[in-house]
Amino acid sequence: MEEIKLKRTLGFWAAYSASVGLVVSGTAMVVLGNGYGVGGPAFSIVAFISLLIILCVALSYSELAAMIPGAGMIGEYTISALGKLPALFAVLAGYIVLVGTDGGANMIVGGQTFETLTGVPWYITVFVLLGFLVAINLMGVAVFGKVQSVLAIGMMTLLALLGIWGLTGFGLENQLAELPPFSPLTWKEQAATLGVAIWLFIGMEFVTPLAEEIKNPGRNIPLAMLFGCFTIWFVDLLFGLGVTKYIELDKLAASTIPHVEGAQAMLGNPGLIIMGTVSILAAVTTCDTYLVAVPRMLYGLSREGMLPKFFSYLHPTTRTPWYGIFFVVALILVVIVYAFINNANIELITTMISVACATWLMSYIIAQVNVIVLRKKYPAQKRPFKTPLFPLPQVIGIAACTYMIYTLYVDITVLQISLCVIAAILLFCVAYLKGTGQKLFVPVPLEHIYEGIRKRSEIEDENGESNGGTKLDISS
Repeated sequence: MEEIKLKRTLGFWAAYSASVGLVVSGTAMVVLGNGYGVGGPAFSIVAFISLLIILCVALSYSELAAMIPGAGMIGEYTISALGKLPALFAVLAGYIVLVGTDGGANMIVGGQTFETLTGVPWYITVFVLLGFLVAINLMGVAVFGKVQSVLAIGMMTLLALLGIWGLTGFGLENQLAELPPFSPLTWKEQAATLGVAIWLFIGMEFVTPLAEEIKNPGRNIPLAMLFGCFTIWFVDLLFGLGVTKYIELDKLAASTIPHVEGAQAMLGNPGLIIMGTVSILAAVTTCDTYLVAVPRMLYGLSREGMLPKFFSYLHPTTRTPWYGIFFVVALILVVIVYAFINNANIELITTMISVACATWLMSYIIAQVNVIVLRKKYPAQKRPFKTPLFPLPQVIGIAACTYMIYTLYVDITVLQISLCVIAAILLFCVAYLKGTGQKLFVPVPLEHIYEGIRKRSEIEDENGESNGGTKLDISS
């Protein structure tokens, strides 16, 4: 019987939507609003520095994804560079921790926003949306591409238009009598917010697990990530500077939904409705991105024997990893149920997001180390995309990520929880790999990784048409 394979159906805009679908999340917009509330318009400079750092990371992921276009993403990159224990840790610490915390938090924010607008209890909205998104992802990645493209691009357009309207002040009469100071903080204090500002961009690499379902991944994935980072920064800049003309910085800094309050201060009830719509769309696109990307990471690792075999099951009709999707839903539901029992108190969730951000940055460090190691191990290997000025972007990215982890661990609670989470993940990784007779730090030859990708994904011919596997050049 012919093996069921992932199908190449996604073009550039679907790839772009997957890249920005997680970045423009409810929590990212909260960070944006609070960042401008605490740092004033000068937060634009901090956000720009964050953009430069995330571009270093994006360059590393672009090179890796173009060179090794596999669904296992950071797991498959790391297997060839550092071995199976670092690979499994990078996926579990970097992404599984995040799925429940940030995924659940964004669904709650979207549900509570809808409750504010309509009076419908937030948990009803959350379960309806979650059921809708599960159905979309079970049906196949082509459906995801169409829905995600419309939602993500529509959301970005709304944010940009709202920011432009606020900056121009056309037809608006409620601007502040006195504009806020450019920087209410010292520049040393501004620098300390860098670890928070990176959240504006974190997750741009969520397009890479779709490498086996994207047409011409060597071109479309780098373009999607790099273009996505620039557009996110530009849209955030417009909106952030726009709202500071209509609401006091201290109110913006103290709010739990600053993006909504800023839009309401600018436009009144229409602003509340517009930003409420954006918040709901953000919850949908964030959860949708988790449901499409993380199951494919689990799928790729399962095919390498690093996770239980049921994660590698693909539905024969839709070619989607059903068990991985159900696993991600279960993680999100844990946080939603906890929030429901505790009257949607998200204080713990906020702490866990900081924990997830720190471990996520650890996976970023591993990715950048992978680029350096693979350049040394396979210098003649064909790379459809190569990092310019290598290894400078990797050195800068590793140093910056290390600094940002330090700023997050200044909070003792975050540090304590992180140590427990990291210990639990390492214990599972070592136990599973040892229990299945696998070596922890022996890299897998790159040819073996390519062979697995060939077997499970469709080939593209010279014209970019699919006919059954993936075109890979492993010559050296």
